[in-house]
Amino acid sequence: MLLLTIIWTLICAAIIIGYPVYLINKSDPLTGSHKKFHQRIEPDIVELLSFDIREQLPGWSLTLDVPQITEEILQGSPILFYLESDGSCIKLPMHNARMGYTANVYKNVGKVYVTFKSIKDGVSNFYVPNWHLKKIKILIIKSRDQKFYADWGIKPHRSTIHKSLTNAGVNINDYEEVLGYFSNIATIDFKGHFIAKMPKKKKRNSTLKPHPKERELFYTA
Repeated sequence: MLLLTIIWTLICAAIIIGYPVYLINKSDPLTGSHKKFHQRIEPDIVELLSFDIREQLPGWSLTLDVPQITEEILQGSPILFYLESDGSCIKLPMHNARMGYTANVYKNVGKVYVTFKSIKDGVSNFYVPNWHLKKIKILIIKSRDQKFYADWGIKPHRSTIHKSLTNAGVNINDYEEVLGYFSNIATIDFKGHFIAKMPKKKKRNSTLKPHPKERELFYTA
């Protein structure tokens, strides 16, 4: 009887000691995969550019020279655009009911275009006064992991980056929140503050030349 009691005591002790160890060992792979998931979606570098656009206003469109937008960047990396108005930076495209316009942004290799249309019909050009807008800020999100931005161009609102911002409680439409989020997980590479000069009008040539093939403009949702 005494022997059975001793055996039973040893079994109970083994269970009490071994079960927590089992739980710890079981949780390690899950923790490791969780860390790998976060490492996979975190970008390496976020390039920040700022443009003073007041020299192109008043007007219904803006043209920016952005050599940082290469063919590789255009095809892969997410790019966020923010328009500074009344002391706040709002993500493009935007809808300003108070002023009565919508602003859309398009990008190409080395170029960014912003157009302003009237809310009334969505077609008429809206001339923005020079006191209303000041700057455009651009965030180019670069990562060595292609899975990070593979779904950005197809479904930006359902992309990995959009989900990671939402899960972190970050409002993607708020420039300060987005910049603060990325500054904690990536290197912010400030490329500089530039003045967006008024585009020079092309001189008409009387000699007819073959019209070059136009590149497709990429609309930013």
